[in-house]
Amino acid sequence: MDDSLTNRIAPVFMGIFLFFFGLPFTLVPFMIFLDGAIDPSYPFAAIFMIAFTIPFLMAGLLVQFMGLSMIRTGIRGPIDPTSIPRKLPPGPDAISITEHPDQSYIGSFFRQSEPINGRDWYRKEKTPHRLYYYAQNEGGSAGWSLDDRNDSGRRDWFDGGWFPYEGFEVPIGRKSWAGDVWVSIEESESSEDSKKWWQ
Repeated sequence: MDDSLTNRIAPVFMGIFLFFFGLPFTLVPFMIFLDGAIDPSYPFAAIFMIAFTIPFLMAGLLVQFMGLSMIRTGIRGPIDPTSIPRKLPPGPDAISITEHPDQSYIGSFFRQSEPINGRDWYRKEKTPHRLYYYAQNEGGSAGWSLDDRNDSGRRDWFDGGWFPYEGFEVPIGRKSWAGDVWVSIEESESSEDSKKWWQ
C-alpha cells in the first residue's frame, strides 16, 4: 500500500470516529425533548433545560463537522497546488528581498511560469529559496511562505518565515512576518536573460 493511499485512509477513519463521537452530544436536546423533560407548564424549568442542551448541541455539531471535513479530505485526496488556476494576471517579473535576518534570502527572486495555489511564486536565482502562497493544503493557516526546500507548494514549510495574508498579490513592502521576522519585499526590474535563468 503506497503512502498516498495510507494518508487518505487515516483521515477517513478518524473522520468517522469524530462523527460518531459527536453524535450523542448532538442528540442530547432531542433525547431530553422526547423524554418530556421540557414541560411548557413550567416555563423557567423549560428555559433552563433548553439553555442546558444548547452547548451539547453546538459541541456535537462542531465535532461532527470536523469529522465530515476529514472524511471529505481523505476521499478527495490532497489538492495539487499547480492545478489551481491563477486568480489574477501575472504579477511583477521579479522582486527583491532587501531585509531578512537570514542573509541567504536576500536578493532577487524571479516569477516562475506556472502558478502555485492560484498565485504567483518566486525563486531566488540559482538557489532553492522560494516565496510561495500556502493554501492550507495539509492544514495549518494560509499565508505566504519563504522556504529553501523544493516543494510544489503543498507542504506547510516556512524556514524563512511566514506571513498570514490571504490576498492574491505578493506582500510587497516591509512587514512583520510570524516569529518577529521583518522582511522587506520590493518590486524590481529584471533583464530578459536573468528572468529565464531557470529554463
